[in-house]
Amino acid sequence: MPESPPPHKILVAVDGSEQSLRAIRYAAGVFPPDRTHIVLFHVQVQLFELFSDLDAYPHYKSRVTGLKRWATEQKMEISNTMDSAMVYFKQKGFPESAITVKTPAKKLGITQDIIRESYDGYHAVVVGRVGWSRFKDWLIKSTAMKLVAKIKHIPIVVVGGKPDAKNLLVAFDGTHGAMKGVVCVGALVGASGHELKLYSIIGSEKKFWPGDNAYFAIDNCTSRIVTGNLEIGEQLEEARTRLLAEGFPSERIALRIHAVDRDRATHIVKEAKENNSGSIVVGRRGLVTFIDEFFIGRVSDQVLKLADELAVWVI
Repeated sequence: MPESPPPHKILVAVDGSEQSLRAIRYAAGVFPPDRTHIVLFHVQVQLFELFSDLDAYPHYKSRVTGLKRWATEQKMEISNTMDSAMVYFKQKGFPESAITVKTPAKKLGITQDIIRESYDGYHAVVVGRVGWSRFKDWLIKSTAMKLVAKIKHIPIVVVGGKPDAKNLLVAFDGTHGAMKGVVCVGALVGASGHELKLYSIIGSEKKFWPGDNAYFAIDNCTSRIVTGNLEIGEQLEEARTRLLAEGFPSERIALRIHAVDRDRATHIVKEAKENNSGSIVVGRRGLVTFIDEFFIGRVSDQVLKLADELAVWVI
């Protein structure tokens, strides 16, 4: 009897905020319990060392007592959050052995500590779009956005709002980054009852179907994807084949090709919202030209900005 492959190790960053709780719920809904190991990761900020020097000053002593009480309450809050998360993952079918809690003390900084941890054999990182301080996240780059810029060796999933974990849209243009997204989603999600749509944007001059309809769609990719002799057909068929190899049922794979010349990020997000796709998967360097990157920014960056109520996978 062949041995089961090792589980995929997923880091879920937790700070106790409402959005990090939603990230926990999303991770429990999107990753299969039978082949995933979840690590709930929280970086502790050690405040007591800062208070010790102030105890000698009577003017600050009463304030320090209040701050220490607040710090203790925060620690208890995180402990309760972790306990609740453990219960939630178990309810979703994860065995207790597939859930680990890590709460190390801050060393380099919260963002840097998460990045360093991500190199310890993980397959993906899941983080809430905003943390405790929405004002700080708006004023400065949030931890999630900093992680997107720094974590490039594995997928990072930024969770906003309350996304549906069962429907995924993969933005696909045939590039290496887009194909990498297909492979990652197939491997991490696989045969878990999810619906997946390959959404491919091509230029209007490459449109190959008759009529004025800007879309070419196949609801269920149960047979080979054929689009004449065009390269896009071969690429889409390869993507379908790779999904099938990872256990994705062919009847749960759909295809939509959209002929459009501009605002690709806007169309990607609109397609996801109109079809109740809670997740958008986008390659870090796919769907972009040099002109786009220099003057406008990568499509993945634009999708992140627009899809604030969805889960965005950046591969």
